Amino acid sequence: MGGSTTKLANFVDTDNMDRALILRGCPWKITPEEVSAFFDQFGDIKNDDIFIEEFNGKRTGSVMVFFENKDIVADAKAAKQKAEIGEEKRYVEIFDCEDEFFLKITKLQ
Repeated sequence: MGGSTTKLANFVDTDNMDRALILRGCPWKITPEEVSAFFDQFGDIKNDDIFIEEFNGKRTGSVMVFFENKDIVADAKAAKQKAEIGEEKRYVEIFDCEDEFFLKITKLQ
C-alpha cells in the first residue's frame, strides 16, 4: 500500500481560497487537460492551477482548480454545477469557499 498522496488542503490558504473551486465526483482517470477544457469559457487555466487529489497513489475523484479571480469562480460554479466532465461523462458537484465541504476538505473551517 504505497504511492503518492496529494491533499488539496496543501494548495489552498486564506489568501487564495476565494479563487478556488473543488470538484467532487470526477472520473479517476481525469486529466488536467480535461479539467481545463471543462472550464475553457472561463479563461486560460494552466496545469499548474489544477490539483488532482490522490491518497496512496489512488485518485479520490476530487480536483481543485484556481481561477484568475473570485468573480470567475462564481460564474464557473453557477454554469458548471452538475455538468458532465471527462471522457467518462461523470457529473460533478462544485464547491467554493462559501461551502462547508470546501472548508472541511481544505481545513480552513
